[in-house]
Amino acid sequence: MRIVSTAVVLVSVFSGDLRSLRADQSTEQRSVPAAESTVANYCSGCHNGVMRSPTGVLLDRFDMARMSESADAWTRAYRQVQAGTMPPVGAPRPDRTASERLLASIESGLGANVAPPADASSREIAARLARLLWNSEPDASLLEDAQRDRLTDAATLERHVQRMLDDERARAFVTRFFFPWLRLDQLAGAEPNTAHYPGYDVSLRDAMQTETELFLLSQLREDRDPIELWNANYTFLNEQLARHYDVAGVSGPQFRRVVLSAPERAGLLGHASVLMATSKHGDGAVPYTSPATRAVWIRTRFLGAAAPQPFPNAQPVKPELPITPQTRTLPAQPCVTCHQNFFPLGYALENFDPIGRWRTHDQAGPVDASGTFVDGTPTNGVIQLRNVLLQRPDAFRTTVTEKLLLYAAGQPVHDSRVSPQTLVGARQVLRAMTTARWSAIVAAIVRSKPQPGA
Repeated sequence: MRIVSTAVVLVSVFSGDLRSLRADQSTEQRSVPAAESTVANYCSGCHNGVMRSPTGVLLDRFDMARMSESADAWTRAYRQVQAGTMPPVGAPRPDRTASERLLASIESGLGANVAPPADASSREIAARLARLLWNSEPDASLLEDAQRDRLTDAATLERHVQRMLDDERARAFVTRFFFPWLRLDQLAGAEPNTAHYPGYDVSLRDAMQTETELFLLSQLREDRDPIELWNANYTFLNEQLARHYDVAGVSGPQFRRVVLSAPERAGLLGHASVLMATSKHGDGAVPYTSPATRAVWIRTRFLGAAAPQPFPNAQPVKPELPITPQTRTLPAQPCVTCHQNFFPLGYALENFDPIGRWRTHDQAGPVDASGTFVDGTPTNGVIQLRNVLLQRPDAFRTTVTEKLLLYAAGQPVHDSRVSPQTLVGARQVLRAMTTARWSAIVAAIVRSKPQPGA
Protein backbone atom coordinates (compact mmCIF):
# COMPACT_ATOMS: atom_id res chain seq x y z
CA MET A 1 0.00 0.00 0.00
CA ARG A 2 1.46 3.36 -0.95
CA ILE A 3 1.40 6.09 1.64
CA VAL A 4 -1.09 8.15 -0.34
CA SER A 5 -3.93 5.72 0.14
CA THR A 6 -5.41 5.74 3.62
CA ALA A 7 -5.69 9.40 4.57
CA VAL A 8 -7.61 10.54 1.51
CA VAL A 9 -10.32 8.03 2.34
CA LEU A 10 -10.25 8.91 6.04
CA VAL A 11 -11.04 12.55 5.36
CA SER A 12 -14.42 11.59 3.95
CA VAL A 13 -15.04 8.70 6.32
CA PHE A 14 -14.43 10.70 9.49
CA SER A 15 -16.03 14.04 8.52
CA GLY A 16 -19.63 12.86 8.71
CA ASP A 17 -22.30 14.52 10.82
CA LEU A 18 -22.95 12.88 14.19
CA ARG A 19 -26.62 12.78 13.24
CA SER A 20 -25.79 9.77 11.09
CA LEU A 21 -24.57 7.93 14.19
CA ARG A 22 -26.91 4.97 13.83
CA ALA A 23 -25.83 4.29 10.27
CA ASP A 24 -22.18 4.70 11.26
CA GLN A 25 -22.56 2.22 14.10
CA SER A 26 -24.19 -0.31 11.79
CA THR A 27 -21.36 0.02 9.29
CA GLU A 28 -18.76 -0.33 12.02
CA GLN A 29 -20.39 -3.42 13.44
CA ARG A 30 -20.18 -5.00 10.00
CA SER A 31 -16.50 -4.02 9.83
CA VAL A 32 -15.58 -5.83 13.05
CA PRO A 33 -14.76 -9.16 11.34
CA ALA A 34 -12.63 -7.26 8.82
CA ALA A 35 -10.82 -5.46 11.66
CA GLU A 36 -10.19 -8.77 13.40
CA SER A 37 -8.71 -10.14 10.20
CA THR A 38 -6.50 -7.06 9.72
CA VAL A 39 -5.11 -7.33 13.25
CA ALA A 40 -4.49 -11.05 12.83
CA ASN A 41 -2.75 -10.59 9.47
CA TYR A 42 -0.72 -7.44 10.06
CA CYS A 43 -0.32 -6.80 13.81
CA SER A 44 -0.31 -9.91 15.92
CA GLY A 45 2.73 -11.42 14.24
CA CYS A 46 4.92 -9.01 16.24
CA HIS A 47 2.57 -7.79 18.98
CA ASN A 48 1.98 -11.09 20.74
CA GLY A 49 3.15 -12.85 23.85
CA VAL A 50 5.77 -14.89 21.99
CA MET A 51 7.40 -12.50 19.53
CA ARG A 52 7.10 -9.09 21.14
CA SER A 53 7.70 -5.80 19.41
CA PRO A 54 10.31 -3.52 21.06
CA THR A 55 7.44 -1.61 22.71
CA GLY A 56 6.04 -4.72 24.37
CA VAL A 57 2.53 -3.77 23.24
CA LEU A 58 0.19 -6.73 22.82
CA LEU A 59 -2.23 -6.62 19.88
CA ASP A 60 -2.70 -10.32 19.39
CA ARG A 61 -6.49 -10.16 19.16
CA PHE A 62 -9.19 -7.64 18.36
CA ASP A 63 -12.18 -7.45 20.69
CA MET A 64 -14.16 -4.21 20.62
CA ALA A 65 -16.07 -5.19 23.75
CA ARG A 66 -12.84 -5.42 25.76
CA MET A 67 -10.88 -2.62 24.11
CA SER A 68 -11.24 -0.39 27.18
CA GLU A 69 -9.05 -2.87 29.09
CA SER A 70 -6.09 -1.91 26.88
CA ALA A 71 -7.25 1.50 25.69
CA ASP A 72 -3.77 3.07 25.79
CA ALA A 73 -2.34 0.40 23.51
CA TRP A 74 -5.18 0.72 21.00
CA THR A 75 -4.87 4.51 21.07
CA ARG A 76 -1.22 4.22 20.08
CA ALA A 77 -2.13 1.66 17.43
CA TYR A 78 -4.77 3.99 16.02
CA ARG A 79 -2.30 6.86 15.64
CA GLN A 80 0.35 4.61 14.06
CA VAL A 81 -2.08 3.19 11.51
CA GLN A 82 -3.56 6.62 10.77
CA ALA A 83 -0.07 8.02 10.26
CA GLY A 84 1.04 5.11 8.09
CA THR A 85 4.05 4.46 10.34
CA MET A 86 2.98 0.87 11.04
CA PRO A 87 3.41 -1.93 9.99
CA PRO A 88 7.19 -1.34 9.93
CA VAL A 89 9.53 -1.33 6.96
CA GLY A 90 9.45 -4.58 5.02
CA ALA A 91 6.34 -5.97 6.71
CA PRO A 92 3.15 -6.73 4.75
CA ARG A 93 0.75 -3.78 4.80
CA PRO A 94 -3.06 -3.72 4.72
CA ASP A 95 -4.77 -2.03 1.82
CA ARG A 96 -6.66 1.23 2.36
CA THR A 97 -10.03 -0.44 2.86
CA ALA A 98 -8.68 -2.67 5.60
CA SER A 99 -6.94 0.27 7.30
CA GLU A 100 -10.12 2.33 7.08
CA ARG A 101 -12.22 -0.38 8.69
CA LEU A 102 -9.69 -0.99 11.42
CA LEU A 103 -9.56 2.71 12.32
CA ALA A 104 -13.34 2.97 12.36
CA SER A 105 -13.60 -0.08 14.61
CA ILE A 106 -10.96 1.22 17.02
CA GLU A 107 -12.80 4.54 17.24
CA SER A 108 -16.01 2.72 18.04
CA GLY A 109 -14.35 0.46 20.59
CA LEU A 110 -12.78 3.43 22.37
CA GLY A 111 -16.15 5.18 22.59
CA ALA A 112 -16.07 7.83 19.86
CA ASN A 113 -19.64 6.93 18.88
CA VAL A 114 -20.99 7.57 22.36
CA ALA A 115 -22.72 10.94 22.48
CA PRO A 116 -20.39 13.53 24.06
CA PRO A 117 -21.40 15.24 27.29
CA ALA A 118 -23.74 18.22 27.15
CA ASP A 119 -22.27 21.52 26.03
CA ALA A 120 -20.81 23.87 28.59
CA SER A 121 -22.92 26.87 29.57
CA SER A 122 -22.49 30.19 27.76
CA ARG A 123 -20.65 31.63 30.76
CA GLU A 124 -18.29 28.65 30.85
CA ILE A 125 -17.70 28.96 27.11
CA ALA A 126 -16.88 32.66 27.42
CA ALA A 127 -14.34 32.04 30.18
CA ARG A 128 -12.69 29.14 28.35
CA LEU A 129 -12.50 31.00 25.03
CA ALA A 130 -10.94 34.13 26.53
CA ARG A 131 -8.42 32.06 28.43
CA LEU A 132 -7.54 29.94 25.37
CA LEU A 133 -7.13 32.76 22.84
CA TRP A 134 -6.12 35.73 24.97
CA ASN A 135 -4.98 34.25 28.28
CA SER A 136 -7.29 36.80 29.90
CA GLU A 137 -10.87 37.45 30.99
CA PRO A 138 -13.79 37.82 28.54
CA ASP A 139 -14.34 41.28 27.10
CA ALA A 140 -17.64 43.17 27.10
CA SER A 141 -18.84 41.77 23.76
CA LEU A 142 -18.24 38.17 24.80
CA LEU A 143 -19.82 38.73 28.21
CA GLU A 144 -22.92 40.25 26.66
CA ASP A 145 -23.58 37.19 24.51
CA ALA A 146 -22.75 34.93 27.45
CA GLN A 147 -25.33 36.69 29.62
CA ARG A 148 -27.93 36.27 26.86
CA ASP A 149 -26.98 32.58 26.48
CA ARG A 150 -26.01 32.96 22.82
CA LEU A 151 -22.66 31.20 22.89
CA THR A 152 -24.15 27.72 22.58
CA ASP A 153 -25.09 28.70 19.02
CA ALA A 154 -22.25 27.52 16.77
CA ALA A 155 -22.41 30.42 14.29
CA THR A 156 -22.40 33.04 17.06
CA LEU A 157 -19.50 31.37 18.82
CA GLU A 158 -17.44 31.08 15.64
CA ARG A 159 -17.96 34.80 14.95
CA HIS A 160 -16.51 35.54 18.38
CA VAL A 161 -13.56 33.24 17.68
CA GLN A 162 -12.80 35.08 14.46
CA ARG A 163 -13.23 38.48 16.12
CA MET A 164 -10.91 37.55 18.96
CA LEU A 165 -8.26 36.12 16.64
CA ASP A 166 -8.21 39.47 14.81
CA ASP A 167 -7.38 41.19 18.09
CA GLU A 168 -3.73 41.80 19.05
CA ARG A 169 -4.33 39.81 22.23
CA ALA A 170 -4.44 36.66 20.07
CA ARG A 171 -0.64 36.76 19.98
CA ALA A 172 -0.86 35.11 23.38
CA PHE A 173 -2.41 32.06 21.71
CA VAL A 174 0.55 31.77 19.35
CA THR A 175 3.24 32.23 21.99
CA ARG A 176 1.57 30.13 24.70
CA PHE A 177 0.24 27.26 22.57
CA PHE A 178 1.96 27.05 19.19
CA PHE A 179 5.48 27.97 20.24
CA PRO A 180 5.76 25.38 23.05
CA TRP A 181 4.04 22.71 20.96
CA LEU A 182 6.23 23.34 17.91
CA ARG A 183 9.32 23.51 20.15
CA LEU A 184 9.99 27.10 19.16
CA ASP A 185 10.16 28.16 22.79
CA GLN A 186 13.59 26.51 22.73
CA LEU A 187 14.83 28.75 19.93
CA ALA A 188 16.54 31.17 22.32
CA GLY A 189 18.76 28.34 23.55
CA ALA A 190 19.85 27.41 20.03
CA GLU A 191 22.89 29.68 19.78
CA PRO A 192 24.95 28.81 16.70
CA ASN A 193 28.68 29.18 16.97
CA THR A 194 29.48 32.41 15.10
CA ALA A 195 32.94 31.07 14.28
CA HIS A 196 31.14 28.73 11.88
CA TYR A 197 28.27 31.09 11.01
CA PRO A 198 29.72 34.62 11.10
CA GLY A 199 26.57 36.12 9.55
CA TYR A 200 24.40 34.97 12.43
CA ASP A 201 23.33 37.24 15.26
CA VAL A 202 20.45 37.54 17.73
CA SER A 203 18.53 39.89 15.45
CA LEU A 204 18.41 37.15 12.81
CA ARG A 205 17.06 34.69 15.36
CA ASP A 206 14.41 37.23 16.37
CA ALA A 207 13.48 37.67 12.70
CA MET A 208 13.01 33.90 12.35
CA GLN A 209 10.66 33.90 15.32
CA THR A 210 8.71 36.89 14.00
CA GLU A 211 8.27 35.20 10.62
CA THR A 212 6.65 32.15 12.19
CA GLU A 213 4.52 34.20 14.57
CA LEU A 214 3.11 36.36 11.76
CA PHE A 215 2.55 33.29 9.58
CA LEU A 216 0.60 31.46 12.30
CA LEU A 217 -1.49 34.54 13.04
CA SER A 218 -2.33 34.94 9.35
CA GLN A 219 -3.47 31.33 9.09
CA LEU A 220 -5.67 31.71 12.16
CA ARG A 221 -7.14 35.04 11.09
CA GLU A 222 -7.88 33.84 7.58
CA ASP A 223 -9.61 30.81 9.12
CA ARG A 224 -7.75 28.30 7.00
CA ASP A 225 -7.74 24.53 7.15
CA PRO A 226 -4.98 23.64 9.66
CA ILE A 227 -3.26 21.50 7.01
CA GLU A 228 -2.24 24.72 5.22
CA LEU A 229 0.38 25.31 7.90
CA TRP A 230 2.45 22.87 5.86
CA ASN A 231 1.90 23.98 2.26
CA ALA A 232 1.04 27.71 2.27
CA ASN A 233 2.95 29.43 -0.54
CA TYR A 234 3.69 32.64 1.34
CA THR A 235 5.57 33.85 4.39
CA PHE A 236 6.58 37.09 6.15
CA LEU A 237 10.05 38.52 5.58
CA ASN A 238 12.15 41.56 6.24
CA GLU A 239 15.35 42.37 4.40
CA GLN A 240 17.58 40.49 6.85
CA LEU A 241 15.62 37.25 6.70
CA ALA A 242 15.02 37.54 2.95
CA ARG A 243 18.77 37.77 2.44
CA HIS A 244 19.18 34.70 4.66
CA TYR A 245 16.72 32.86 2.38
CA ASP A 246 18.24 34.30 -0.82
CA VAL A 247 14.92 35.97 -1.66
CA ALA A 248 15.28 39.13 -3.76
CA GLY A 249 13.19 42.28 -3.74
CA VAL A 250 12.70 42.76 0.03
CA SER A 251 14.27 45.84 1.60
CA GLY A 252 14.04 47.46 5.00
CA PRO A 253 13.44 46.20 8.54
CA GLN A 254 9.64 45.93 8.23
CA PHE A 255 8.06 42.53 7.76
CA ARG A 256 5.74 42.08 4.82
CA ARG A 257 3.84 39.20 3.27
CA VAL A 258 5.84 37.62 0.44
CA VAL A 259 4.58 35.04 -2.05
CA LEU A 260 7.24 32.36 -2.37
CA SER A 261 8.63 31.53 -5.78
CA ALA A 262 10.64 28.60 -4.38
CA PRO A 263 8.38 25.72 -3.22
CA GLU A 264 11.16 24.49 -0.92
CA ARG A 265 10.22 27.24 1.57
CA ALA A 266 6.47 26.57 1.61
CA GLY A 267 4.86 26.11 5.03
CA LEU A 268 6.49 25.42 8.38
CA LEU A 269 9.09 23.03 6.97
CA GLY A 270 10.71 25.99 5.21
CA HIS A 271 10.90 28.21 8.28
CA ALA A 272 14.39 28.79 9.67
CA SER A 273 12.92 28.90 13.18
CA VAL A 274 11.82 25.26 12.89
CA LEU A 275 14.98 24.16 11.11
CA MET A 276 17.26 25.80 13.67
CA ALA A 277 15.27 24.54 16.67
CA THR A 278 15.61 20.97 15.37
CA SER A 279 19.38 21.16 14.85
CA LYS A 280 22.21 20.80 17.35
CA HIS A 281 24.01 23.87 18.70
CA GLY A 282 25.95 25.02 21.73
CA ASP A 283 29.13 24.50 23.75
CA GLY A 284 31.32 25.88 20.97
CA ALA A 285 30.91 22.70 18.92
CA VAL A 286 30.31 22.54 15.20
CA PRO A 287 26.53 22.95 14.68
CA TYR A 288 24.98 20.08 12.78
CA THR A 289 21.65 18.89 11.49
CA SER A 290 20.17 15.85 13.17
CA PRO A 291 17.99 13.53 11.07
CA ALA A 292 16.71 11.91 14.26
CA THR A 293 15.66 15.21 15.87
CA ARG A 294 13.97 16.50 12.74
CA ALA A 295 12.29 13.16 12.03
CA VAL A 296 10.92 12.92 15.57
CA TRP A 297 9.63 16.49 15.28
CA ILE A 298 7.71 15.63 12.11
CA ARG A 299 6.36 12.37 13.52
CA THR A 300 5.09 13.98 16.69
CA ARG A 301 3.95 17.38 15.35
CA PHE A 302 2.46 16.33 12.02
CA LEU A 303 1.72 12.61 12.07
CA GLY A 304 0.93 12.35 15.78
CA ALA A 305 2.85 9.08 16.08
CA ALA A 306 5.22 8.58 18.98
CA ALA A 307 8.89 8.19 18.15
CA PRO A 308 10.56 4.78 18.47
CA GLN A 309 12.32 4.17 21.77
CA PRO A 310 16.09 4.73 21.55
CA PHE A 311 18.06 1.51 21.48
CA PRO A 312 20.31 1.03 24.53
CA ASN A 313 24.05 1.24 23.90
CA ALA A 314 23.54 2.68 20.44
CA GLN A 315 26.68 3.20 18.41
CA PRO A 316 27.97 6.78 18.96
CA VAL A 317 28.50 9.21 16.11
CA LYS A 318 31.24 11.80 15.68
CA PRO A 319 29.66 15.22 16.35
CA GLU A 320 32.50 17.08 14.65
CA LEU A 321 31.40 15.53 11.32
CA PRO A 322 27.99 15.71 9.56
CA ILE A 323 25.72 13.26 11.33
CA THR A 324 23.47 12.22 8.46
CA PRO A 325 26.13 10.45 6.33
CA GLN A 326 27.22 8.55 9.46
CA THR A 327 23.70 7.27 10.10
CA ARG A 328 23.59 5.84 6.59
CA THR A 329 26.53 3.56 7.36
CA LEU A 330 25.32 2.15 10.68
CA PRO A 331 24.93 -1.65 10.93
CA ALA A 332 21.58 -3.12 9.96
CA GLN A 333 21.16 -4.68 13.42
CA PRO A 334 20.17 -3.16 15.72
CA CYS A 335 20.35 0.31 14.16
CA VAL A 336 19.06 0.61 10.61
CA THR A 337 16.08 -1.72 11.02
CA CYS A 338 14.60 0.79 13.46
CA HIS A 339 15.98 3.94 11.81
CA GLN A 340 14.28 3.11 8.52
CA ASN A 341 10.95 3.72 10.19
CA PHE A 342 11.59 7.41 10.75
CA PHE A 343 15.04 8.69 9.70
CA PRO A 344 13.96 9.36 6.07
CA LEU A 345 11.68 12.13 7.39
CA GLY A 346 14.81 13.91 8.61
CA TYR A 347 16.95 13.02 5.61
CA ALA A 348 14.54 14.92 3.37
CA LEU A 349 15.42 18.19 5.16
CA GLU A 350 19.20 17.86 4.71
CA ASN A 351 19.30 20.69 2.18
CA PHE A 352 18.63 23.05 5.09
CA ASP A 353 21.68 23.72 7.25
CA PRO A 354 21.60 24.17 11.07
CA ILE A 355 20.45 27.80 10.76
CA GLY A 356 17.91 27.15 8.01
CA ARG A 357 19.88 28.25 4.96
CA TRP A 358 19.63 26.30 1.73
CA ARG A 359 22.69 24.22 0.92
CA THR A 360 23.78 21.69 -1.66
CA HIS A 361 27.00 20.67 0.17
CA ASP A 362 28.03 20.09 3.76
CA GLN A 363 31.48 19.43 5.27
CA ALA A 364 31.45 15.89 3.85
CA GLY A 365 30.48 16.79 0.29
CA PRO A 366 27.21 16.88 -1.69
CA VAL A 367 24.07 16.69 0.43
CA ASP A 368 22.09 13.47 0.16
CA ALA A 369 18.41 14.16 0.95
CA SER A 370 17.09 10.86 -0.35
CA GLY A 371 15.28 8.17 1.56
CA THR A 372 12.49 5.62 1.49
CA PHE A 373 9.44 5.84 3.71
CA VAL A 374 7.94 3.07 5.77
CA ASP A 375 5.60 1.93 3.02
CA GLY A 376 8.35 1.90 0.37
CA THR A 377 7.66 5.33 -1.13
CA PRO A 378 10.97 6.87 -2.28
CA THR A 379 11.63 10.55 -1.70
CA ASN A 380 14.36 13.08 -2.24
CA GLY A 381 14.16 16.47 -0.56
CA VAL A 382 11.64 18.66 1.21
CA ILE A 383 9.19 19.05 -1.69
CA GLN A 384 8.64 15.31 -1.97
CA LEU A 385 8.53 15.00 1.83
CA ARG A 386 5.77 17.60 2.00
CA ASN A 387 3.81 15.90 -0.75
CA VAL A 388 3.96 12.60 1.12
CA LEU A 389 2.86 14.16 4.41
CA LEU A 390 -0.03 15.97 2.77
CA GLN A 391 -1.49 12.64 1.73
CA ARG A 392 -2.34 12.19 5.43
CA PRO A 393 -4.13 15.42 6.31
CA ASP A 394 -6.41 13.79 8.86
CA ALA A 395 -3.41 12.63 10.87
CA PHE A 396 -2.35 16.25 11.36
CA ARG A 397 -5.88 17.51 11.99
CA THR A 398 -6.21 14.88 14.69
CA THR A 399 -2.83 15.81 16.17
CA VAL A 400 -3.51 19.54 16.43
CA THR A 401 -7.03 18.98 17.79
CA GLU A 402 -5.67 16.66 20.47
CA LYS A 403 -3.10 19.28 21.47
CA LEU A 404 -5.73 22.03 21.58
CA LEU A 405 -7.89 19.88 23.84
CA LEU A 406 -4.95 19.42 26.19
CA TYR A 407 -4.10 23.13 26.12
CA ALA A 408 -7.72 24.12 26.81
CA ALA A 409 -7.71 21.76 29.80
CA GLY A 410 -4.50 23.29 31.16
CA GLN A 411 -2.39 20.22 30.33
CA PRO A 412 1.14 20.26 28.82
CA VAL A 413 1.38 19.94 25.06
CA HIS A 414 5.02 18.76 24.83
CA ASP A 415 4.34 15.08 25.49
CA SER A 416 3.76 13.00 22.36
CA ARG A 417 1.62 10.53 24.30
CA VAL A 418 -2.14 11.07 24.15
CA SER A 419 -4.81 9.50 26.32
CA PRO A 420 -7.69 7.53 24.82
CA GLN A 421 -10.07 10.21 26.10
CA THR A 422 -8.18 12.93 24.22
CA LEU A 423 -8.12 10.92 21.00
CA VAL A 424 -11.85 10.25 21.29
CA GLY A 425 -12.52 13.94 21.96
CA ALA A 426 -10.48 14.99 18.94
CA ARG A 427 -12.22 12.53 16.65
CA GLN A 428 -15.64 13.69 17.88
CA VAL A 429 -14.70 17.30 17.17
CA LEU A 430 -13.49 16.53 13.65
CA ARG A 431 -16.32 14.16 12.74
CA ALA A 432 -18.87 16.83 13.59
CA MET A 433 -17.68 19.25 10.88
CA THR A 434 -17.70 19.01 7.12
CA THR A 435 -14.77 21.39 6.63
CA ALA A 436 -11.94 21.73 9.13
CA ARG A 437 -11.31 25.42 9.94
CA TRP A 438 -9.60 27.02 12.89
CA SER A 439 -12.73 28.84 14.09
CA ALA A 440 -14.85 25.67 13.97
CA ILE A 441 -12.25 23.59 15.83
CA VAL A 442 -11.68 26.20 18.54
CA ALA A 443 -15.44 26.73 18.95
CA ALA A 444 -16.07 23.00 19.31
CA ILE A 445 -13.32 22.66 21.91
CA VAL A 446 -14.48 25.49 24.17
CA ARG A 447 -18.12 24.42 23.78
CA SER A 448 -17.47 20.86 25.03
CA LYS A 449 -16.86 20.13 28.67
CA PRO A 450 -13.35 18.87 29.49
CA GLN A 451 -13.12 15.09 29.73
CA PRO A 452 -11.49 13.20 32.57
CA GLY A 453 -7.95 12.25 31.59
CA ALA A 454 -7.79 14.84 28.79
